[in-house]
Parts: sequence; structure tokens; C-alpha cells
Amino acid sequence: MKATLEDTIQSIYLLPEQALKDVLEHFHHQEYPKNYFLLKPGKTCKHLWFMTKGVARYFYTNDQGKEMNTWFSLDTQIITDTTSFVKQEPAQESIQLIEDSEMYSIEYTALQALLQKHHSFALWYIKLVELNYVTQIEDRLSDLQFLDAKQRYQKLLNLYPEIANRISLGNIASYLNITQETLSRIRADKL
Repeated sequence: MKATLEDTIQSIYLLPEQALKDVLEHFHHQEYPKNYFLLKPGKTCKHLWFMTKGVARYFYTNDQGKEMNTWFSLDTQIITDTTSFVKQEPAQESIQLIEDSEMYSIEYTALQALLQKHHSFALWYIKLVELNYVTQIEDRLSDLQFLDAKQRYQKLLNLYPEIANRISLGNIASYLNITQETLSRIRADKL
């Protein structure tokens, strides 16, 4: 059963009925095609998105012109460039959809107004940041420091069993910080 926006919001932190109603009125349903850019470098991230269906990748282009993937969001996950969104300054990364996608978005200014208006929503936002950014960033840094390539790939498969069917091996290899050839050897169990 597909999760509703209300279910997603309430799973983070339960909001009282009136606050929830007010919050839901500020989200807008959107559909975008494969390859659409939600954000490009140099642009300020003005939205927080709750994806209901699809896949997004976060990436930057290095000095050699190579795209380096830093994150993926699949299906019922939250999408935003946290630094750009929170500081309202230009992003360094791109966020591109790699499947046709559906989502709900809320604008930065609307979010800020709701944080001022509803104490419970401010608590919700703190929980959102804890669950989706602090923990994920710490895990990502820890993985890159302490896990080898095979362990990082296995962890990715445990989190997203269908990822290899939805994201190209080149994008997965970039995210794991390995070459596509190394990923092929790992997948063939030769490492």
C-alpha cells in the first residue's frame, strides 16, 4: 500500500490534528519526468520534497569533469540539498531524477512560517533533521572510512535490495567511490 503524505509526516513525529491540517495545506503534489533536475549548482534550494515514487541522485562534477554521486533517494524518501535549503545559499550539487517521479513539495518560506506558528511542527522538523540528515551523514562518513568496497556495496543492497535494477552500475560505482570494473568484480564475487 502506497504511503500517503499524511502517513509520512506522522511517521516522523505525531502532529496534533490542527497543525497537521495546516501543514498538509502547504504541500503541493508534483510529477516530473526522468532526467529532470530538481536542483542545479549555483541555484538555491527552495523546496523540501517528499517523494512518493521515483529515484533521485545527488551529484557534483569534479575538476576532471567526472560526475560523482553522493546520495540516492528512492521512493518514499525526503529530497533536498540540506546545506543550500537551510542556509538559503547556492547549491554545489545537482539533484536529478533518474526515473519518472511523483512527490510533494513545500517551499522554504512556507516551512519557516509553519515552524513559527506550530511548536509541534518545530519538534517535527528537529526529528526530521535527526532521522534524515544527521544520522545518514554520519553513516555515510563512517562507511567510507571503515568499510571496504564490498562491504559498502552489501550495505547498499541491504538498504535498497532493488537498487541495481533502478540505478545504473556506473552511478552505483560512483556513489561507492570505486570504478565500475571493481563493482563488476564485486558483483561477480571475484573480490
